[in-house]
Amino acid sequence: MAVVPSKIADRLAFYEQHLPIWATDPTAIGLNVGQISNLATFVADARAKFDATQDARAAAQAATTLQTNAMATMSDLGADLIKTIRAYAETTNDPNVYGIAQIPPPAPPTPAGPPDKPTELEAKILLPFGIGLTWKGTTAQSAYFGIWRQLPGETAFSMIKTTSEKSFEDRTLPGGIDGVVYYIAAIRDSFEVNSASLTISFGADGTASLTLAA
Repeated sequence: MAVVPSKIADRLAFYEQHLPIWATDPTAIGLNVGQISNLATFVADARAKFDATQDARAAAQAATTLQTNAMATMSDLGADLIKTIRAYAETTNDPNVYGIAQIPPPAPPTPAGPPDKPTELEAKILLPFGIGLTWKGTTAQSAYFGIWRQLPGETAFSMIKTTSEKSFEDRTLPGGIDGVVYYIAAIRDSFEVNSASLTISFGADGTASLTLAA
C-alpha cells in the first residue's frame, strides 16, 4: 500500500498534516531543518496553486452557466423573430422578404406517401343483429380509414363509412342474409391501402364463422 495518496487533494493534505510533525524534531527522523524548510515552501506553493485551480474551475463552471443561459435567451428570441419574418412573407405573399432577411424560405412539404396497411381486422356479432369491427393502423399525417362491405348478390364492395377511429359497428345489415365481407382501407390523399378481407358467414342456427383472406 502506497504511503502517499495518489489523488492530488489527498496528497496535499498528507504533506500538510506531516509537515508540522516532521518539523518538531527533524534529526530524530533523519532529516534536517533545511529539508523541512524546503518542504514547507513547496507545500505552501502547492496549496496556493491548488486553491487557485479550484477557484478557476468554479469560475469556469459559473461562466459556462451564464453562457448557456445567454445563448438560450438569444436563441429563443431569434427563433421568434424568424417565425415573425416567415409569417410576414406568408401573409404578404412576398418571397423577397426571405432574400432581404437573408434566411432560406421554408422547404416545401414532403409528400407523405401511402399510409400503413391496416392489420388484425377482427369482428364480433352484435345483438340483436349487427357486426362490430376492430383493426390496427395509424392516422398519422392525415390518414383515415374507409370501411368497405360486400353483401350477398353484390358484385363489388361499397364504402359504407369513413372514420379516424379503429373500430366500427355495422347495424345496417339487411335481415335474412347468409354472410357479409368487409375490408378496411387506409386512405391518405390519393393513396389507398387495403387490409385483408374478412368474410363472415351466418349459419341457419344463428351461429357465425369468420374467415380472413389476404
